[in-house]
Amino acid sequence: MKKFALLCLSVFLLASCKTAGDIKEQAVNCRYTLAQAQVVDYSASDVTLDIAVLITNTSKKTEANLNRFEGKLYVNDTDLGLVKFPDAMIPAGATVPVKTTLKVSLETVGKNIAGLVIMNSISMRYKIIGKMYFDTSLGQLPMPVVIEQKIEE
Repeated sequence: MKKFALLCLSVFLLASCKTAGDIKEQAVNCRYTLAQAQVVDYSASDVTLDIAVLITNTSKKTEANLNRFEGKLYVNDTDLGLVKFPDAMIPAGATVPVKTTLKVSLETVGKNIAGLVIMNSISMRYKIIGKMYFDTSLGQLPMPVVIEQKIEE
């Protein structure tokens, strides 16, 4: 009886290790690139940005299921607001774009940054800081993410 219980426990532990390994691979093997942060509209009171991030799954065998992303967008170290990306499934070895739109008041942006953003200025530092939530067999797994890009023209 003890041998049977030990055998069952061993099988469970081995299955748990495989599941934990798959979860780690799913989240850790993703790479993030800011593909776009572009002004699509502006008025006397606000600026609307289209934001796109490319998610590359470097795993050769495991797909990554992004449940959601929540974070903040910074331009030249100024917090512009909350950014949320939709769900995405990234097949093994593939790159998938995720997109969102952010509307920011000029009061939040500030006059100096607003001018730079609207004119697609010479030097801009974009940074997105937040958490990606991946669906796994054990539930949602949050992974901290920092995506940065400096644009110089």
